[in-house]
Amino acid sequence: MWQMVWLCVLLTCVVSCSRRPLREPISTGPTTQLRADPSAIPRPPIPLRRFTKGEAVYIRYCADCHGWQGQGAGPVSQALGRTPPALNQASLFARATDDELIAWILLGKELTIPLSEAAFPETEAEVTLLVQHVRSLPSIPWQQVRAGQDLYDELCIACHGIYGRGDGSLAASLAFPPRDLSTPPYQSQVSDEALMRIIAEGKGAMPAASEVLSEKDIRAVVAFVRVLSPGFERYDRFCAICHGQDGQPTEFMPEEIWDFSIEPSGIVKFDASYFETQTDEHLRVWVRHMLKQSRTVMPHFAGQLNADEAKQILTYLRTLPQGSTQEGVGQ
Repeated sequence: MWQMVWLCVLLTCVVSCSRRPLREPISTGPTTQLRADPSAIPRPPIPLRRFTKGEAVYIRYCADCHGWQGQGAGPVSQALGRTPPALNQASLFARATDDELIAWILLGKELTIPLSEAAFPETEAEVTLLVQHVRSLPSIPWQQVRAGQDLYDELCIACHGIYGRGDGSLAASLAFPPRDLSTPPYQSQVSDEALMRIIAEGKGAMPAASEVLSEKDIRAVVAFVRVLSPGFERYDRFCAICHGQDGQPTEFMPEEIWDFSIEPSGIVKFDASYFETQTDEHLRVWVRHMLKQSRTVMPHFAGQLNADEAKQILTYLRTLPQGSTQEGVGQ
């Protein structure tokens, strides 16, 4: 008899437990709503589109100021005291030949632009990020990284953004924002193998790239992703034009970027021998000094781009929807 009673009690408990969630939500009031775990919601991948070379080069070198579609409203433009000219206009090509525009992109003239100090404050945290990245330059496999950057610009930049922060032109249209690839916590927790698998197979709304990229290509993209960091972004924005992306000064140096008496041949090379004699505190002093000397000019790319790449930028600009502004190139 008692055995039958205990059996009934046990069955009642089992049925009762099966009708309610295993973990009750904590109530904080009548407006409390449960949020679904974004990773648990299946999302169809977005179509994979490979950017043209001109589009990829433009986005990497020009879009920060001139906007992703040449409208003159890039993310950095908000920090400038003057709006960059819009490039999505027919008058741009009516006023100059392609050869003249290519020469302007590569050589150009001085275009000093005021920079809001409040937008890019010099803080000790900024200095630390720059020092950390500069110290890493000699150990980076630059040939593989450059190959990976080209592929990243063609396939990934639209969602993940120029510096991997998840702020690309398509990011706002996605149900969930792309992951920020540049944060130290993410970089430390994900392995190279995991990154390769995600790139090859896709994840969530991210399409698989295995059909368009070889294993060598994917490894190159991973090598570039490993360079992404807040320090890399700051170095690329403020230092690379003189010191080179890899810490080796560019062969061509526009005269207008120099506010003090130093020849391009005297620019420091950030190689292993240099760091053998430099303490972190010495590097911090140097970084603080350079940040104070820094001023914003319209960059010229003869040390980074060739004439064919500049021509491909023009080809891309011709495909953009025409804007109404009448601002011209170089204004």
